[in-house]
Amino acid sequence: MKNECSCTTLRQLTRKMTNIYDHYLAADELTISQYSLLARIGKYGPIGVIPLAHNMGMDRSTMSRTLKPLISAGWIDTVDLPLEMLTDKRSFGVRLSAEGERKWRQSKPNWRKAQDVINKILGDQTHHALMNLVDDANVKFEQSENAIL
Repeated sequence: MKNECSCTTLRQLTRKMTNIYDHYLAADELTISQYSLLARIGKYGPIGVIPLAHNMGMDRSTMSRTLKPLISAGWIDTVDLPLEMLTDKRSFGVRLSAEGERKWRQSKPNWRKAQDVINKILGDQTHHALMNLVDDANVKFEQSENAIL
């Protein structure tokens, strides 16, 4: 049955993918949302929370809820950053702690296993086409004056 609602269709797909990532990352006691934050912070180094939220397509409250257990676990440290890196005086910066760096590196093989399963299910052609379509759609939303983000 075809669905006219773009959100419903995409959410069905993302739930299926999320379940695969979460299954493999459970061995590392991480969800894909938590892994993604560790990986993004690990890749970019110290970053303001608001730019990080924007970069990941999250709102502030979702970002705060996702960061909180990672900070409590000692995997992410809060840091002072220059105001131009924060975009807001109430914001703060984050970086991976040494333990967070270890956690990220330790969990990469399980993330890779999940990614390989998804790639196998989709096949190369569908995977690349899907990534291109989603990237294109994200750009269009970022450029749209009508998008409420």
